[in-house]
Amino acid sequence: MALLQMINSVRGKLREERISAIATTDLLTTEIVDLINDAGSEILEGDDWEFDLRNDGRLFFPSSQSGTNALFGASLTTTVYQNFTAVDLVYSGDTDSGEVFEDIDVAGFRWSGNSVRARVIPLDTPFGNTSWIITDVDHAATFLRLTLGSNLLFDTPSTNGAWTTYANEVVLPTTVKKVLSVRNEEEPVRLVFANSETEFDQLVPRPTISFSSVPHTVVVGGTITSTSRSAGTAWSGLSPGTVTATTGTGLMVWPIPSADLHLEYSYRVQHADLAAATDVFTGVPQDVIHIIEWLAFQKALDSGIQNDPVAARRAEQQVEKRRLRAQASQSRQPNRRRVPTSFHTHNHGSSRRRWANQTVPAPT
Repeated sequence: MALLQMINSVRGKLREERISAIATTDLLTTEIVDLINDAGSEILEGDDWEFDLRNDGRLFFPSSQSGTNALFGASLTTTVYQNFTAVDLVYSGDTDSGEVFEDIDVAGFRWSGNSVRARVIPLDTPFGNTSWIITDVDHAATFLRLTLGSNLLFDTPSTNGAWTTYANEVVLPTTVKKVLSVRNEEEPVRLVFANSETEFDQLVPRPTISFSSVPHTVVVGGTITSTSRSAGTAWSGLSPGTVTATTGTGLMVWPIPSADLHLEYSYRVQHADLAAATDVFTGVPQDVIHIIEWLAFQKALDSGIQNDPVAARRAEQQVEKRRLRAQASQSRQPNRRRVPTSFHTHNHGSSRRRWANQTVPAPT
């Protein structure tokens, strides 16, 4: 049911005139929208509803890329590399325009998706195997520019040397409330949950010491910020566009993928607040939508919209009755458990003659 229908349902219970559109100047409507969102959060967050399970989560981790192009451009002439100064990679062309999850491979750097946190490792001395976070990617006319988010100190400018780029961390979408499982088609993976105060480097202090085509550990938890992508010159007819860095719950794989890695995961969905007239609580059944409406109606009676304690008490009873009924309908009752039965109980055969024991006559 769309938000406009829910508003009219609550307005009807309040004996108010129904509306055909949401107007921000209508104070009663805006208050009802807030009450519906409050009620939705209270009902949907209060229980682990089965309809909130999702199995469509997909992640793509690009393989690590190595090269020997000039990692730090010739314009670097000082020994102090200032924070957020661009690093130039010589542009060598688009070697993968397949656009797998917005996958673009330029100059050995593979940019994938909008939520990846990418890193670069210069392998020449004295900073070999030291990993720096890439905060921004910008493809100019002749260079792919990477902006690093740390102060870097060099004894001498490095105009040539080996380097590796990789991405083994992603920011989960805001629609993910809780990850339940992670699956890999190639090999099983071990799922580890970290609390929000634990950083990934506490669990895996030196991730760059190990690369693998099949990572075996997935860590969920902690807060990370993804790489952003600024608008740049289009390549292969594709426009990079502008992607703002996002901050949220992170997911890390280890060892670092040395080959393209696709993962699928199951999760509980986090419902966003409704705002537009056509917005809906996706996947929420009608009986639970009606509970949200009754709770919003109850809140309206308890608030300054209509101060009616008696009617509010009746609405509260409706909320509890409908809520218990919805909870019971999704819970398996011990006395009503479905027990698998043999095929013959469906009147498709004799209970005394199992198929495996039947004698098949020889052909004549």
